[in-house]
Amino acid sequence: MKRTKLLYLIVILICSIIFLSPRGVDARELSTRDFKFDGPFGSEGATIQRVGVNHFKVVLGHAPEHPTWCNMLQFQILQNAKGNRLRLDVYFYGGDAYRFNHYAHSSWSYDGIDWHPIKWQKETKKSSQGDTLLFPEFKEDTVYFGHQVPMSYENVRQMVKKWDKHPHAKVHVLGQSLGGRNIYRLEITNPQSPHPKNRRWVHYFGNQHPGEHNAQWRMAGMIEWLLSDAGADCRRRSINHFILIMYPDGPSHGWYRVGLQGVDGNRSYAVNGADKQKQPHEAYIVQKDLEMLMASETPVTDLWSMHTWGGVVEPIMLVGPEMGTTLPAWTGLKEMIRQNDPDRLVKPLAIREKPDNTTHWNNGPHVQFGITTVLCEGAGSITTKEKNMASGVVLMKSLAQYYKDIK
Repeated sequence: MKRTKLLYLIVILICSIIFLSPRGVDARELSTRDFKFDGPFGSEGATIQRVGVNHFKVVLGHAPEHPTWCNMLQFQILQNAKGNRLRLDVYFYGGDAYRFNHYAHSSWSYDGIDWHPIKWQKETKKSSQGDTLLFPEFKEDTVYFGHQVPMSYENVRQMVKKWDKHPHAKVHVLGQSLGGRNIYRLEITNPQSPHPKNRRWVHYFGNQHPGEHNAQWRMAGMIEWLLSDAGADCRRRSINHFILIMYPDGPSHGWYRVGLQGVDGNRSYAVNGADKQKQPHEAYIVQKDLEMLMASETPVTDLWSMHTWGGVVEPIMLVGPEMGTTLPAWTGLKEMIRQNDPDRLVKPLAIREKPDNTTHWNNGPHVQFGITTVLCEGAGSITTKEKNMASGVVLMKSLAQYYKDIK
């Protein structure tokens, strides 16, 4: 009799655990249905299959017109993540031109805003051999994952909306991408400045590869500094233009270097002038706008093409006519960057004597207009949004100091 009562109590206890738990015991295990690859952080063509408990295999799709270029791994876990430790084995069988694990770290988040770095396990150089991600036990049910420190088009829209409220910021919609998303140019200057517009320096910053998100956060850091009290004098003395992302369709598809037409975004400049027939749709819109600025009373002084590659931030300059004449030699800017960079987030500024390819967005404008241009690479080893933004502060603060004297 006592044994029967004991068994009865055990059964009651087990049932209570199952039915009083928010999801029940069985629901804690993740399934393929919990993963979404077509949201704000997406990966077009990705497939997923279950290998074991909370263990899955993902095979990546390829970029438009490039079967050997993988789309980057990005996804959302919609539900059931809490309490689980996820293992993902990731493969791409098309080639190794741009590996999904080229950078040692990617990022995950509970809200798509605050990101945590996660390291790839194998560092293999062949995508077909695969690599693995081992996540810690999740504390929430919903999880986002993205390449580098990802920035979605929705993130861009939210930030642009916030920045537009500042009296010294103006948002220009240059047109729409082929996917119907806005291409924004943010202009920052003090309209009440005592300095005439045609006496101010004009800085231009743009991102041509939609999957190089660390470079986008670098520009976000520049913008935040400019719009702060610390940037007030720079706003009086300069005009600043930012194209945070030229190909806004990229993040939702995992496209690393291209838009829908499959042309490498940094091989899309037309040095003989914007050409609607020969250029990708988005590149034509942005170059046409740049040419309008160059023909205005406030032409661009220096243009920065923002990218992500290995190591820390690496600026490489083609020197324009203001350096060493109206202003000190370019080495003055190099020294200012060094002084403003106690954490050594930026390599010493270097110069290139001659442009090698005029279809690049740093070389092309230098040849077409004779202005200072910078290929700003690096930041692949910077693993957090905060440090990427801090690198942008270093650059913007240094530019403000170097270009302090009015034309």
